[in-house]
Amino acid sequence: MSLSIETFRSSEVSKRFGFYYDKAMAHPIAVERDGAVLVVMLSAAEYERLARLDHIALAPEELSEAAFNAIANAQPVAEPD
Repeated sequence: MSLSIETFRSSEVSKRFGFYYDKAMAHPIAVERDGAVLVVMLSAAEYERLARLDHIALAPEELSEAAFNAIANAQPVAEPD
């Protein structure tokens, strides 16, 4: 999946940091250096939101044995007619 994000050269961002700072407060921007995007600027609020989401999903090995067994043995619920 490819995300559409505005990309700017690092040299331009460094020259006009305040301008790009304000842009990043509205929506994330990618910073390109030597033809590759390795950094994304985004607001602290958006970073915190994304960091909280990181802890919502669990890998199977993080589940308790009881939770894993409950999922593994779950039966579908009949849909109402």
